[in-house]
Amino acid sequence: MNNTTPSSSTPTEGRKHTKARTAVVGVLAAGLLLGGGVLAANAATSANAPSTTAAATSQPTATAATASVAAKTALGRHPLAASLRFFVNGDSSKPNYGQRAAKIATFILDKRPKLAAKLPAPLQADLKALKDAADGDRVAKATHIRDTALNGGYGPKIQAEAKRMQEQKVDRKA
Repeated sequence: MNNTTPSSSTPTEGRKHTKARTAVVGVLAAGLLLGGGVLAANAATSANAPSTTAAATSQPTATAATASVAAKTALGRHPLAASLRFFVNGDSSKPNYGQRAAKIATFILDKRPKLAAKLPAPLQADLKALKDAADGDRVAKATHIRDTALNGGYGPKIQAEAKRMQEQKVDRKA
């Protein structure tokens, strides 16, 4: 009794493997893209990161799995990148924008106190004001944070990162 069947006679097996392979490659590519953004945010938020960031981004031979793990680890340590992206690219005309901005400020100040301590004093004060603001004032405080970040009120590193994020949004829409 012959239990082997030729693989060419079953085209569905090939499709299954192709779909699985495509899904894995997509997840790994997303991890690599996310890792690059997190590394750039890391460079913008810490003073000692340029040497680490340069070494991490200059290694094109790193495996995709390693980059994905590094991206997840870095994202857990640097929530400021996602927060800054929300403030810079968020749509302040949406009804829940102020509420979401206050939640982000609360998260940074309460859940990540070590990160909050490293932020510039004016940014810490603005995040605290946003966190404690009344519902009607939250949108104005969040747009103030965005404008101050883009104008350099929090320092050149945060300004450069905010402008880069804004340019990326324009490029994605184009």
